[in-house]
Amino acid sequence: AAGVSAVALLLISLLMSSDRNRRWVLLLSLFLYARYMVWRALYTLPTDDISSIAVGGIVYLAELYGLCQFCFFAFQSSSLTDRQPPPLTVYPTVDVFVTVVDEPLPLLRQTLVGCLSQEYPRDRFKVYVLDDGHRDEAKQLAAALGCGYLRRPDRPRHAKAGNLNHALRMTDSDLVAVFDVDHIPARTFLKETIGFFDDPNVAFVQTPHHFYNPDIFQRNLRVGDRVKNEQALFFRTLQAGRDSHNSAFFAGSGGLFRRGPLEEIGGFQTQTITEDIHTSMALHAKGYKSCYLNRVLSAGLMPETFEGYLKQRKRWAMGCIQVLLRDNPLTKRGLTLAQRIDYFGSIFYFFFGIPRLICLVAPLFSLLFSTAPIHADTVQLLLYFFSFYIASALVMRPISRGSRNPFWSDIYEIAMCFALSAEALKALSTPRRERPFEVTPKGQRVKKNVSTELSLAWPHLLTFGLLIGGLVFGFQRLQQDPSEPGLSISLFWGTVNLLLLTIAMLVANEQTQGRQAFRLNRDFASELYVDGTSVPARIVNINQHGAGLSLEQPVFTAQDFVTLLLTSPSGNIVRVTGKIVRQERRPSGGIAAGLQFTDLDDATKHALVDKIFGD
Repeated sequence: AAGVSAVALLLISLLMSSDRNRRWVLLLSLFLYARYMVWRALYTLPTDDISSIAVGGIVYLAELYGLCQFCFFAFQSSSLTDRQPPPLTVYPTVDVFVTVVDEPLPLLRQTLVGCLSQEYPRDRFKVYVLDDGHRDEAKQLAAALGCGYLRRPDRPRHAKAGNLNHALRMTDSDLVAVFDVDHIPARTFLKETIGFFDDPNVAFVQTPHHFYNPDIFQRNLRVGDRVKNEQALFFRTLQAGRDSHNSAFFAGSGGLFRRGPLEEIGGFQTQTITEDIHTSMALHAKGYKSCYLNRVLSAGLMPETFEGYLKQRKRWAMGCIQVLLRDNPLTKRGLTLAQRIDYFGSIFYFFFGIPRLICLVAPLFSLLFSTAPIHADTVQLLLYFFSFYIASALVMRPISRGSRNPFWSDIYEIAMCFALSAEALKALSTPRRERPFEVTPKGQRVKKNVSTELSLAWPHLLTFGLLIGGLVFGFQRLQQDPSEPGLSISLFWGTVNLLLLTIAMLVANEQTQGRQAFRLNRDFASELYVDGTSVPARIVNINQHGAGLSLEQPVFTAQDFVTLLLTSPSGNIVRVTGKIVRQERRPSGGIAAGLQFTDLDDATKHALVDKIFGD
């Protein structure tokens, strides 16, 4: 066993340096994983009594879920497309839909500005605000920017899908682009995606979601860019892999559709609360193609709080399970075998909460009740388990393009497992019940709220306490009887789970965010005018309210205000008035200064949005 593991790991190490060996690397990892599961089934399942058989069987099934999930991952990531934007040969008309309910109007404004700034003939596209919040302020904003405004006459049905379908009936352009209120398109979005529609069988083009603020793991754990955004694996790897099977799906925003195929399937699907994946599956079942352009062409907001994050993921889980129960991809007519596997794999993922929860509490059966879920020699178990775990760790980084490793996958899933387990059971127990569409809160100022944090993390805290008690009790028993079957394994397992659970719990510990909007790290040359004198400056971060500057020397002014000069994407000089609110000397030399903008007119705000997000 040790020799097989060593050879497999050596081969993986040698092969993973080239992307051409992607399939061989995945197959070797899958071999080690399957070997572990076969060994577990043959040699480690307890047979002492009914309770041990039941506990051991349940834990084994939970681990078997992990093997199935790895198979889906390997299938979807074994071959990735790398599309390039085709040249524009014709200029079809486009309706750009921006959906909004009750999100902050500044978010809506900057998205509309991004939509209006497209490098595409202005008479060939129209931007619409699709307002399900029925706010007069949104209507006024749309009118001020020259955008269309569409509002459903009654209180909305079918949530976002109904909103989009109403807009489809009220418009008539050849193509339809869809953006969430917080997703600001780059100015080249239309120019780089429309060329794919030269193929008359292409129904939609999807682009990756890129997020300009840190997710809750990056922010609350204070790891910053050392850990990639939690969604990077899906958008950088899995969607590109699905694209090779013609099964990349619309992700709710950043997509462009041909109107005809949409109308052929009755518009965006309303049978579930995840209209994006369901609509994509319906289009694929009709024989249409999709294209995934793996290039950042829009920038959006991740949920700023753990509460918002869980709300979003619970909606995704509920919607995907609804798709399975109401329009099963395994039996849906028109899909290819690869498409069935890909769609079922995406739905299957959202059941992870239950097996993850089982594996999290599994050591407690041995530690508290002397019912070990695994009977095995510790050295043998570690050899079989760690051979596939090390293999997956080696493989995951190159396969995921640096976006994921097994440790962080464990943290993400433990943070969500309690909430998603409950959501999955709810969906399965009442499959026909209609579920409300809950909008993910965006654009929030994060404040400390201990009661909310406790209400979300209490299952984690309870499990944490049980693991502490179980480990104390288990170590006491180990001193009395070191030969008790499965005890040493459960102690090791419980200790690892305690570490993972501790990190996952810290995700619920919100870090206060005082700024109105997140500042993007940028690198722009600029000038400051201080009392009529030009001072060289570089912008290091910026939003619509202020900027961080790098100066050679501190600046002093007799006036309250200074002027920042920027070059707009069109080459015009933009003058931004502000006041210096902070100056401090950097250890590496130079001055770090903070500039707060004041009294900006609408034209300057628009120029700032285009400068910050346009490329």
